[in-house]
Amino acid sequence: MRWMMTAELAVTDSVSIKDIRLAASEGVIQAADCDRLLEWMQTRTVPAANVPRERAKGVNLVSVAYYCGALLMISACAWFLGDKWQALGHAGVLMTCAVYATGAVAIGIRLRRRGYAVAGGLLVTVAVALVPLATYTVEDMLGLWPVGYPGSYARFYPWIHGSWIVMELATIVGACIALLFVRFGFLVAPLAFSCWFLSMDLAALCMRVNHLTWRQHEWVSAAVGLATIATGFGLGRTLGRKKTHSEDFSFWCYLFGLLAFWGGLCSLARTLGIPWVSYALISVGLMAVGVAVRRVTFLVFGALGTWDYVAHLAYDIFRNSVLFPFALAGIGLGMILTTVWAQQWLRRVSNPFSVSAASEIQGKV
Repeated sequence: MRWMMTAELAVTDSVSIKDIRLAASEGVIQAADCDRLLEWMQTRTVPAANVPRERAKGVNLVSVAYYCGALLMISACAWFLGDKWQALGHAGVLMTCAVYATGAVAIGIRLRRRGYAVAGGLLVTVAVALVPLATYTVEDMLGLWPVGYPGSYARFYPWIHGSWIVMELATIVGACIALLFVRFGFLVAPLAFSCWFLSMDLAALCMRVNHLTWRQHEWVSAAVGLATIATGFGLGRTLGRKKTHSEDFSFWCYLFGLLAFWGGLCSLARTLGIPWVSYALISVGLMAVGVAVRRVTFLVFGALGTWDYVAHLAYDIFRNSVLFPFALAGIGLGMILTTVWAQQWLRRVSNPFSVSAASEIQGKV
């Protein structure tokens, strides 16, 4: 009975036709039973409604083609179109934005209703990406700027200016409205990106300057990074309760938040004199958070911070020590071996019917 229980635990959930024929050739089942089983499997039909129309998430040709097409559309509509003022004029650019956005939303919703959730969601995201350009066009036509004319639209991405905040707020509102009707994870990308830009431009507006000092930029970046990470956690806990293969509402907030937080923290550790030990502990804490929430993004930035701390030790503290490289290599090897041992221990604790236990039970039988 124990041997049967152990064998049952080793059986996988899916058995292929090749496995059935192999079992018949090895005498596990009769050849006649094998033929009847294969005939029965051929009579079974999978309902068309249950067959996914799109491939699952992951790096595959479908996903690459989808996102490359979306990025090309965003570049063409929201970037290059912003440089065609002389050819199209205000009315032409605004009309083009309206036509592009309406067409993208209409086609995207239709595709989602036909089962192509990723393709449809990306097209809706393209429409949201047009919001800052359309807002800029309206502001420029009316001459309404919070703190004066900021320059051409091409300056929106590289330069900080208090007059950009209306465009960023409009994009955030547009992304939130889209998320109410279309639950698609990539829609959070323009929202998180706009929040990141808004933080810098809003700080410039509050300080009555159009350029932040490096120290101000560091503090704002770290603070906004934490806020963006918290936003991503909140979105994951609310919108992400019922996930499909295309929905991850936290990733982009985590990515932009960690970029801002880790970049600001790393710079502050050098310019403000934050203790490097605190910096290292925060990096280790990021890795611990990554394990807790199962996010590789936190692990990557935590590992980068830890590596930065080790580089500080190597080049600033123990530069003249001959034994430091050997000690560092020993610590690294110890971490790897300890991790291997921990995995083996957890496997034995979580699965009492391990390979060694199974062989021991079979020997007794």
